[in-house]
This record gives sequence, structure tokens and C-alpha cells, in this order.
Amino acid sequence: VSFVGNRGTFIRGYKAMIMDVEFLYHVGYIVTSVLGLFVHELFYSILLFDLIYREETLFNVIKSVTRNGRSILLTALLALILVYLFSIVGFLFLKDDFILEVDRLPDSKAKGRAVLRAVGCCGMLQMKILKHCNYTVVPPEAEPEQWERACDTLLMCIVTVLNHGLRNGGGVGDILRKPSKDESLFPARVVYDLLFFFIVIIIVLNLIFGVIIDTFADLRSEKQKKEEILKTTCFICGLERDKFDNKTVSFEEHIKYEHNMWNYLYFIVLVRVKNKTDYTGPESYVAQMIKNKNLDWFPRMRAMSLVSNEGEGEQNEIRNLQDKLNTTMKLVSHLTSQLNELKEQV
Repeated sequence: VSFVGNRGTFIRGYKAMIMDVEFLYHVGYIVTSVLGLFVHELFYSILLFDLIYREETLFNVIKSVTRNGRSILLTALLALILVYLFSIVGFLFLKDDFILEVDRLPDSKAKGRAVLRAVGCCGMLQMKILKHCNYTVVPPEAEPEQWERACDTLLMCIVTVLNHGLRNGGGVGDILRKPSKDESLFPARVVYDLLFFFIVIIIVLNLIFGVIIDTFADLRSEKQKKEEILKTTCFICGLERDKFDNKTVSFEEHIKYEHNMWNYLYFIVLVRVKNKTDYTGPESYVAQMIKNKNLDWFPRMRAMSLVSNEGEGEQNEIRNLQDKLNTTMKLVSHLTSQLNELKEQV
């Protein structure tokens, strides 16, 4: 209540309240707390995300993903299309290489044996590659229930390539059967594995990572630039530090005493809370400018100390010119008198 009251949320209407992100965030904070109090304590763990909201560095990490979200989503869509194409190729030509090792639950061993018997070649399970079969059965060193085929349907191929292919550093080839060089499809397997590795793993995934990293670097550069501007530029008038070099007032004294931004904030608060009938002339002017969202009452690109220094400099120049003029007049009078004396002697 204090937060939204200080922001003036209650006096801006329901539409402004709904569109206010911070107001919605605090409402969600309260709802989560109520759920944790009355439903389950697990909801309290969600409140830890408040650290991300309050810490600017962590918040920039989230913004690095959401700021260019459209580019990341389109690149991810490209990755899904490539996974779909590789899944079709695997389903049509390499389905017998999709034999994965699994860890079955104890109560599902009997079911696993039944499945393996159903997909066994020539009606019985052999522990070697049969010459008259089109695929490789489980290796001899493994129990039958530890292996299963993962590409008997196109959907299973897509799930397998998407799940195992993207999570393995070498691509989908890391989880497929290791073929023999004597097999007819050995060259096709080599091309399949290398294309998936170079196109999906190296190019597409690194494109996504590159967008996130570049966005985070841009956010950090913007933050450093803002900090540099605040250190070298007056927040009120916009004059830079070098404008106060060799002046009677330094830049630090200017932003601390002459254009203290907190004094301006206090004055704005005073104008908001003060009764309109008690306004002075300047206060009425500033209140009207604030109401119209006009910032012309700020002293942009000017300061009293610089104006006074410029005035003193002009006066000094005028004095110097007057002194030079007086000296010149005296010299002219002296030369005139000498000329008159020469005329009299002649």
C-alpha cells in the first residue's frame, strides 16, 4: 500500500494500475505469500526471485534474454526445423541405428523383454549382427532389457533427436549405434553425424548464445555510459565538467550546492503536497509546468555561477579597454603639444 500510494497508483485509474508492471509485480508477491501461508510452503521459494528484481546485475542477465527475445525465438525455430529434417532422414534411412541404453524400473523388466522379443529379428534374439537382417540387435555384453529402439516412429525420432541431440556436445551421433566401416551406410552415417554437429551444435546453438552474450555486453556498456554521464555531467542543467575548469566554482560544488538534484526533488514534492492557495509566484509557475509535463523551468545549459563569471569577465575587459583608451589619449595629447612647439619654433 505504501509503495503504490507513493507512486500515485490509486489516483491514476484502473487502466493505469493494470498497466503498471511494478504494481502487478507487488500484487503477485502478495498472492504468492498468501499461497505459501494457506496452501503449501513450496510457494515461499518463489519469493527468492525478488533478489533478481532488486539486484541490477542479475536483472540485466534476464534482460539479456528478453530484450532480443524475438531473435532468440526465431533462431530456436530454425533449430527445431533442422531437428525435424534430421529426424526425417534418421527415420527413413537410419532407424536401426537408434538403439539406446535405458535403465528400466524393476517392475517393467518383463515388459521390456516382451518388447525386445517383438522387435527381434527372425523370431529370436541373437547376440550378434545377423547377415540376413537389416539392423543390429543388442550387443552381447548387455542384458536385453537395457536396450530399446528409439526410432520406430517419426514422433519417437523427433523426440530422441531433440532430447539427446541438443544435449550432447557431439550431437546426435554420440548416442547412436557405432557402425562398422564395412556397412553400406557407414559413409551416410559419417555425413549425418558431421552435418548435425556443424549445423545444429556449432552454428545454430552458438547463434543463440551469441545473441544473449552480445545483448548482455550492450546492457553493461549502457550502464557504464550512464554512470560516466552522471559523473561528468550535471543532472539538472546538463553542463559538462570541463565547463567549470578555471572558474571560481568547481563542478563538485556546482552539483552539490547550486544544482543539487535532491533539492529539486524536494521542491517538486513540496509543490505536490502544498495547498494551492498557499502557492507563491514561482511555486504556481512550477506547479503549472509540472502539470503540463513541461521541463522548461529547469535551467538547461546555464548556471548562475557561470553567468556571474562571464559578467565579471566582461567588466574586466571593459576596464582594460578604458585604460588603454586613456593611455592612448594621453599619448595623443603629448604628441600634439610637441607638434605645436615645433610649429612655433619654425
